[in-house]
Amino acid sequence: EMTALYALADTYAFLGDYQKALESAQRILTIAQQLKEKEAEAFALVYLANTYFALGDLPQAIEQAQQSLQVAQQIKSPLAQVSALSALSIGYGSLEDYTQAEKLAKTGLAIAREEQASAMEGFFLTILGDIYRQSEQSEQAVAAYRQGLTVIADTEAVGADVAVQTGLARVYRDLNLPLTAITHYKQAVNGLEQIRRNLKGLPTELQESFLQAVQGLERSQKADIYRELADLLLSQDRILEAQQVLELLKVQELQEFTRSQGEQPEDIPLNPTEGTIQTKSNSLIAFGQEIYQCEQQRCNQLSQLRDRRDVLVREFDQQIQVIEQEFRQRRSQEPTTLNPGDFLPEAEAIVEAKPGTILIYPLVLEDKIWLLWASQGVVVNSIEVEGVNRRQLGETVLKFRQLLQKPDSSIQELQATGKQLYQWLIEPLESELSSNTADIQNLVFSLDRVTRYIPMAALFDGEQYLIERYTVSTVLSAGLTDMSERLPPGKENTPVLGLGLSKAVPGFNALANVPKELDAIVRQSSNDQQGIYPGLQLLNEAFDFRALRDNLQEHRILHVATHGEFVPGNPEDSYLLLGTGEKLAIPDIRTLQDLRDIHLVVLSACETALGGPDQDGVEIAGISSYFLRGKAKAVMASLWLVNDASTSQLMQHFYSNLAQGTTAEPMTKAEALRQAQLSMIQENIEATEDAEDRAIIAPVSSSGSGNSRAAGFSHPYYWAPFILIGNGF
Repeated sequence: EMTALYALADTYAFLGDYQKALESAQRILTIAQQLKEKEAEAFALVYLANTYFALGDLPQAIEQAQQSLQVAQQIKSPLAQVSALSALSIGYGSLEDYTQAEKLAKTGLAIAREEQASAMEGFFLTILGDIYRQSEQSEQAVAAYRQGLTVIADTEAVGADVAVQTGLARVYRDLNLPLTAITHYKQAVNGLEQIRRNLKGLPTELQESFLQAVQGLERSQKADIYRELADLLLSQDRILEAQQVLELLKVQELQEFTRSQGEQPEDIPLNPTEGTIQTKSNSLIAFGQEIYQCEQQRCNQLSQLRDRRDVLVREFDQQIQVIEQEFRQRRSQEPTTLNPGDFLPEAEAIVEAKPGTILIYPLVLEDKIWLLWASQGVVVNSIEVEGVNRRQLGETVLKFRQLLQKPDSSIQELQATGKQLYQWLIEPLESELSSNTADIQNLVFSLDRVTRYIPMAALFDGEQYLIERYTVSTVLSAGLTDMSERLPPGKENTPVLGLGLSKAVPGFNALANVPKELDAIVRQSSNDQQGIYPGLQLLNEAFDFRALRDNLQEHRILHVATHGEFVPGNPEDSYLLLGTGEKLAIPDIRTLQDLRDIHLVVLSACETALGGPDQDGVEIAGISSYFLRGKAKAVMASLWLVNDASTSQLMQHFYSNLAQGTTAEPMTKAEALRQAQLSMIQENIEATEDAEDRAIIAPVSSSGSGNSRAAGFSHPYYWAPFILIGNGF
């Protein structure tokens, strides 16, 4: 039973639901105490400590780890002791009690060495390196990390050097040695995907401790390492490499959210200078291994070897100073030759797909924002946005969304908040956007963290919404966007499969406008004068899973008008409501083999929760990826609870606009959506009173409810929620 509970707790921890993980761990502790299994009790206590640590409750984490250590010492269990000591040292380090943290880590290190447990020895050295780095003892930090690399290299723990490489990168970054820092960051990123395989060599009850050591005192996530590398590359004007790292970051986040493995990307290459640094560093580590073996065997040459090591360390430190200085001089003299990397062909496909297109990557860091952009003619650039940090941005996004979700919110306050976001995310690019040579008309965003919750179309420049100036769409990443085709012009070659739920089912209100919406979009026979596109519509009981699965073939657009919920952190709990009232789990989308025939998926449904300014919105990209990786080219979805009547009318206008395209003058999906939104802004669509809310990707910081008003649908609440993800052309 304890094994099953550990598995359950691990699952909850993986999904970020630490409160439920805590409940499972407490049940494990109770069972261990009832069975009087002291070692199991010690491990349960340290698991509780790690979970409290993840929740940010450091006092409780330290209390549980202390209890674990006491039990482990009573029964003289070395494994249990080192597990507790690792949690305690990290806990005290996080409280900035570095003296106590160092003492505990050294105690654990001594036990690990006595037990000849190389993996445990390696991560205690990593913890010590973190403690020294955090307490600004750079020389001691580098020495501890190097020793850690030496020990880890002597084990079979492939990928276990990620935390050490990250620690070294951070030390050299803080010492203003960016080239050396980048070398170690690249090695950390290239080793990240190997960590989980490495965990298989540890007992189950120690895996959480190992992960904690990998994450370090800062509790870094994998994505943080990618972002730190991109930040450093951008600070060195190495924009193309930074773009490649951001692309890898998007893939890593999606794989983490969906718990799936896509194609494994190639390693990030080192440039020749970084290769030189890596070679010299590896030579130092190899010599360290020779000393380590001598220490294990107590050989006679130990003193001479240590003397030689000290000389080699001094030489290495001098060499990297020379290399860094030479690189700085070359960079000042010939900056364009030191920006290695190729313009990504996937990014080029996006910006070349339609004249006047620009691809924009915001990068949200704890203390700053970067904007990186790519445009036609193999142009890439970046700018650091000053005066804003992640917390400020998150709080502003949350306020913006709260205002957007209320149809009766103050338009002045909403526009003022939208203007602040505009000043951070768009205004720094104004010179590029307004350039006569570029003639930018189409903005494509690859969003990051909390910016995923922003309907970029609703940003306000003081006079106009962004959608009034440009088409706006988003991509998961350039590499995950298929730009190989567009919908054919006209109507006859674009059959639509329209599915919907209009009646009330237990727990969900009726959506009275869905039949009218589907009738206006789908023409089921030659005698049907109402629908725009030919196709098939299935309503209520006729819309079950088999109907969805068996009718995808030969349709180009899938339109689903129903309720649903997208749950942050847990795709297994996300669903679309079938017409039968049953829930279709979003991950089951992967079983739809004929999704490859679909060009556009429109989800006129579903919601998710933004509980605070620190959420990262990866579920929006994650849920869309189930359709896009099934080979659909684009997904249209929504960001909050949507008024049923306004959604129905916007959809009708979108499809009507889309059908107006010709071979000579094609209509893109992004332009069709823009024109539909402009119709609402300009009040060319009349409001009705018989409207219920239908739910879509929505933060629930406010209720988001509200019926349409006689004033029309010009408030962004009505027109801004829908976003286009993927191939917007």
